[in-house]
Amino acid sequence: MKDFNDLQNLWNQQISAPLPDVNAILADAKKVQKALNKKITTQIIILVAVVVFILILMNVIPFKEATTFVGIGLMATTILLFSAIRFYQVIQLKKIDLTQNPRKLLGNLEQYYKFQNTVNTKYTLAYFILMNIAFALYFIEVLQPVAVLYKIIILAVYLAWMLFAFLYLGKKHKHKEQAKTQSIIDSIKAIEEHYEL
Repeated sequence: MKDFNDLQNLWNQQISAPLPDVNAILADAKKVQKALNKKITTQIIILVAVVVFILILMNVIPFKEATTFVGIGLMATTILLFSAIRFYQVIQLKKIDLTQNPRKLLGNLEQYYKFQNTVNTKYTLAYFILMNIAFALYFIEVLQPVAVLYKIIILAVYLAWMLFAFLYLGKKHKHKEQAKTQSIIDSIKAIEEHYEL
């Protein structure tokens, strides 16, 4: 009987881990979801405004070379396509109901996370390449009357900025965006682990 009492005392001494507050977790997840949607929507608005500016620029400056028009057209098309992909991303994120069954929710979030990763890697790389091709075509006419030294300086600054934007800022943006989605996934996993649903 002494062994049983020792076992019972040991059992009573174990402190159970506090259960997570589902409402707090869901509120945080909704806040992250809303912030992510707002950020992507703002990016889309800015990109569309850039397209409008490009079209105005085309009508104000009398360009003559076909390469300039092709470059500007490629810029506008690339920006609009990337904006459409980002808009689809917003729609997909808004469709996710954070109050649904955690297993279904995890499946939806992981599917979104996978799409988000594709956007932040493959589609962003394609955007970067197409925009630089467009700028190269645009620069043919625009930099034609500029002295060689200034051409070198302008192109060096442009290339330095593009590499910095893609290699540093782009990766930083990707990690932040992915971390936000991962935080929602981790929150839902915590709910699933502590509550049998």
